[in-house]
Amino acid sequence: MIRQAIAFLVTMMVAIPAQAETIVARSGEHDGFSRLVMRLPDKTNWSLTQSGTTATLKIDRPEAVFDTAQVFNFIPRTRLQSFQQNGAGAPLRIQLGCECELKSYVQKDGYLVIDVRDGKPGQTYSSSSGVLPLGSLAGASGYRFDLTPGRIEQSRTELNLAAALASRAAIVGHSLREPQVQVAPEPQPVVTLPDPVTPLQTQVALDQEEATLPDVNLLLDLDETARAAAVNASEHRLLQQIGRATNQGLLDLVMTEVSDEQVPTMVAPLGIQDRPLNPLDHLSVTTAVDRDMGLMPLHDQGADEKLHCTRTKDLAVYNWGNELPFADQIGPLRSELFKEFDEIDLGAAISLAKTYLYFGFGAEARIVLAMLPPGAANTEVLTALAVLQDGGSLPITHPFAGQQGCDGDVAFWAAIADGAIKSNANAEAIQQTLARMPVHLRVHLGPKISTMFSEKGDEHMAASALRSIDRSGVEEIPDINLAQAAFADLTGDTETMADELKEEVAERTENAPRALMDLITLSFEERKALSPDLPDLIASYELESRDGELGAELRLTEVMALALTGQFQTAFEALENLSEQDGPIARVTAMEPLMTLLTERADDVTFLKYALIFAEQATPKEATPVAEMMTRRLLDLGFSEQAQSLLVKLALEPADETRRLMMAEAALGMDLPHRALVELMGLDGAEANKLRAEALWRNGEFDRAGEYLMVEQETDAAARGFWHSENLDAIEPGEGQFGQVAEVTAQLDVQVQEPAEMTPLAHARALVESSVGTRDSIEALLRGVARDPESSN
Repeated sequence: MIRQAIAFLVTMMVAIPAQAETIVARSGEHDGFSRLVMRLPDKTNWSLTQSGTTATLKIDRPEAVFDTAQVFNFIPRTRLQSFQQNGAGAPLRIQLGCECELKSYVQKDGYLVIDVRDGKPGQTYSSSSGVLPLGSLAGASGYRFDLTPGRIEQSRTELNLAAALASRAAIVGHSLREPQVQVAPEPQPVVTLPDPVTPLQTQVALDQEEATLPDVNLLLDLDETARAAAVNASEHRLLQQIGRATNQGLLDLVMTEVSDEQVPTMVAPLGIQDRPLNPLDHLSVTTAVDRDMGLMPLHDQGADEKLHCTRTKDLAVYNWGNELPFADQIGPLRSELFKEFDEIDLGAAISLAKTYLYFGFGAEARIVLAMLPPGAANTEVLTALAVLQDGGSLPITHPFAGQQGCDGDVAFWAAIADGAIKSNANAEAIQQTLARMPVHLRVHLGPKISTMFSEKGDEHMAASALRSIDRSGVEEIPDINLAQAAFADLTGDTETMADELKEEVAERTENAPRALMDLITLSFEERKALSPDLPDLIASYELESRDGELGAELRLTEVMALALTGQFQTAFEALENLSEQDGPIARVTAMEPLMTLLTERADDVTFLKYALIFAEQATPKEATPVAEMMTRRLLDLGFSEQAQSLLVKLALEPADETRRLMMAEAALGMDLPHRALVELMGLDGAEANKLRAEALWRNGEFDRAGEYLMVEQETDAAARGFWHSENLDAIEPGEGQFGQVAEVTAQLDVQVQEPAEMTPLAHARALVESSVGTRDSIEALLRGVARDPESSN
């Protein structure tokens, strides 16, 4: 009995096959060729050979199984007739229906592309990932490259023999004409082997008739032998590089100018007979940029085709269910899930997972898909759909990556997976897929699509998505408030946006924290009042999600909310908490709204309490967004030194006229007129001229200060400057207060002059009258100057 049990276990272990690795082959029909595309596993070596109407594809994976069941769903059985694989790891034999030519290359994403083109009869083909695809071409197919070991050895011997003859002739000093040895230079890609009777031997025979050769030692010259070996090694490396380029699609052999005779043609590397005039005539080179852009050689017919887009039938969720109740559709499929001996029915499992996806049950679909063996057909795509339906995120290399520009349903799912509408997205395909969805999926996924279109700035598509949701007739739609708020933000309707966000916050849904953050941000941007209870509400959400993905954003919004309500001391305490938990980058982000609101709304005492410390301790990154507005207020309050300290932190920023004017004003506030004049160099305008005039005044250059004031039509101030500089001629008579002062001053100059050539009595009388007039004029001058608000200076 024990022996029977052991024998049974051994039999079962042998009978259970290794886990197969399925390689799905896809097909497409084009004008002039049929295409096969299959995704190879990473780091897989492969080879493709052709003999007549039979091609063989081999890969070095013992567990590989080729799935060709869907190949003939898209192409006729004209160029391709059948596929056969004897077992896992066995080669795939492709039966061709014509005398076809095979072209193959591997794209950088791991897809093997095989094109079956109409070709000439009797040709053979060979290609692999590590071997040069230059096999022998029989019949009239073109040149024959014979790379057998015997031919290679024969070629090396003849090369060494020719080199030895040339060196020995030079040593003995005979006038033997050197044989015409032609060795292909290293960059030339045409490398062939000689016929049994080569042009070299013929040339040597002719030379022997013209000159009598002495008896020489035909031992091989070691230096020449080493040189020939190096040439052969270079040829071998060149052939390997050509083979690698051919497999990558960078280089394609083009058989042109080849004789149609049935006699094989041999290209001799040491002669010129039968050699093409241009060795590069048989090479067509494409750069790596062209390959990545899809401009493959000889593929012009399919240049407009979008390759490797997931088929719509694999993503048509709306076709995976019907109007019957959920239980009536799920029940029969669950009963068919397990076959005899508890074996999973692959077809029933796939159908059950698709039905779950139709009803929006992503988690249940993933559980069913997890029961299938790895590598089962289409499970990767179905699993990705299940994750997206549950609101999850996919890795960057998800199955829909880079397919937003495709036609069909894949553009819709690629947009949801990426979380944003890309610039090359097929918006029409996305909208059409949303419209085809059943009602429950449309109201579930539609708001997200509308929000993404709004964030992209596509008002038409965002509105179209909202209308598609409205036509469903469902009243309670999750995320609809956020979608409508995003659309209102796009159209500039801030009132509607605020109402939608408030409604979402009031409903206390799972999106309430996000809606609350958007509402507070909108209040900051619009400088609107905020309800006093919102900072406490945002703090409660922060406590719940402190270590979650929204924690950092909630802490930032809390600082903003406290500043909006005027609680600046509490806001700075929250800022310190944010800095400790989220780091300096988050602090810089939170500092801008906080200091902006402090500058705009705080009273002078509160502003100076924090602004003076900020001016000294802030980093350039913290100061840059708010430095100008804070500097303006500090200058108005008379804190020139702190204002200059803030402006100095912007030294690395591009030059700004407003910043230079404030720097000059700060310099004047610190009684540094020369520094102010330096800051004003090259600046024009009214404010610059006034600051320049003040700096010149403080330097005692009253005349120049008056000139700048006259330019700005400040005539009275200019007259004062001219009067101080005793340039009374520059003052217009009667122009302003100091114009009158200038007139009185001119009269005094006349009155103080002593009378001349008068009798003593008349002279005394004139002096008395002059003194009385002078006293009256001085009194009038003093009264005019006393009315000047700056006369006390």
